[in-house]
Amino acid sequence: MSISNKKRMRIIFISFGIFVLLLTSITLLIAFRSGIEFYKSPTQLLELKDDTVRLRAGGLVVRNSVQRTGVDNLFVITDGTNEVEVQYTGVLPDLFAEGRGVIVRGKLKDNVFIASQVLAKHDEKYMPREIKNNMTN
Repeated sequence: MSISNKKRMRIIFISFGIFVLLLTSITLLIAFRSGIEFYKSPTQLLELKDDTVRLRAGGLVVRNSVQRTGVDNLFVITDGTNEVEVQYTGVLPDLFAEGRGVIVRGKLKDNVFIASQVLAKHDEKYMPREIKNNMTN
């Protein structure tokens, strides 16, 4: 093999490696994008324009806002500034209570959060930085 053939083979090998790396990166980004759920406070939810995105929202359950009819639940969460009504069909967690922290997963539709899952927090000492910052503002 002459020097020009070695150089040509090296360029082809490097180009193929870059192509494979690019293809792998694009595949991973597409796969992760479908699984990403953004975490929002009630104030951020009300500013949201796209109601097709799956979200996680967190805040405190407003006192005297819980309405239960069988497995249909309606309650309001707040970040201290704004409130969002949450609809959930299913059994609420044992730690769920008014005045306590909750995280809900679902979609926002017509300023009502339709939850597919409700997670109750164990205590109020831990709070995600985004929610803590919004509650102090």
